[in-house]
Amino acid sequence: MRIEGEFSVPAPRDRVWQFFLSPHELSGCVSDPHSFEVLDENNFKGSIKAGVAFIRGTFTGSVTIVERVPPERARIKAHGAGMGSAFDIDSTVEFSESDGLTKIRYTADVVINGTVATVGARFLRGTIDKKTNEFFENVRTKLTAG
Repeated sequence: MRIEGEFSVPAPRDRVWQFFLSPHELSGCVSDPHSFEVLDENNFKGSIKAGVAFIRGTFTGSVTIVERVPPERARIKAHGAGMGSAFDIDSTVEFSESDGLTKIRYTADVVINGTVATVGARFLRGTIDKKTNEFFENVRTKLTAG
């Protein structure tokens, strides 16, 4: 499944770049209960309580920043598992600045296997879209406020 979108914030591109590459800042934009640990500059691990429709539980996983092109682009991969399911995400976030606004463009290829993919298939796209929009709205709010 492919997810993509874009939005703009009234903040300098360097500030937006720093925000997106800070696990502590981004963690504050995740609405579901979660925890994470920074392993090094490019690797993180943690857990999140989430689900699709009536299928809810805890996923544990890892996130790796696989490419940095400051302050233009970052590529991030994530893998997680839980509740008899697994997911892999390969995402890219791009930043461009014009007239005091930074445009953030994101794309992600998401692969989900197991119980969530089979039982929750009917609700999967809607849930992913909802959580993605929630996350990026939280990002926009934090970047606009600070």
